[in-house]
Amino acid sequence: MTASFLAGKRVYLRDFRRTDLDAMVAWINDQEVTRLLFMGGRPANLELLEEQWERDQRNQHEVTFAVCLIDGDVFVGTTGLYSINWMMHSAEFRVFLGDRTAWGRGIGTECTKLMVVYGFEKLNLNRIWLGVNQENVGGVRAYEKAGFVREGVLRQEQFRNFRYYDAVRMAILRSEYERLRGDYV
Repeated sequence: MTASFLAGKRVYLRDFRRTDLDAMVAWINDQEVTRLLFMGGRPANLELLEEQWERDQRNQHEVTFAVCLIDGDVFVGTTGLYSINWMMHSAEFRVFLGDRTAWGRGIGTECTKLMVVYGFEKLNLNRIWLGVNQENVGGVRAYEKAGFVREGVLRQEQFRNFRYYDAVRMAILRSEYERLRGDYV
């Protein structure tokens, strides 16, 4: 296993590297991978992702990680906290598992929990929120297992696959996390 920043039972999170971008291009251009996501509405290429990666490296309002399986040391996706508001102590959580072999195995739940611990324990956040396509049943279930609470529905928030989708807004507060902390570690 290469150097990890955060580690769980099955996954570890490390710095997101330029060398990870080749896999990201393939995943973003795979319509099955992005079918219910906000990304993937236009083709990705390495040059565009490199420009984005360089901007992200300097952005003090984002913390991004590569998601890797401990077994086999395999890069399977990304996760991070975005739109960090240091005054309001809040951030948006995202996870993207592009490698289909990581789906349905609890990897998303484990990443979510690692990022919640990081957000509350290391960044001193009070609220971590997310938006998820209502039809992404596995995603919604993973977030609920990690303690996120549904706050509302953003009607017809996303246009993909020739139709509109509702998005579920979910969040977890520090006080809710503190009640669940024993389930996290």
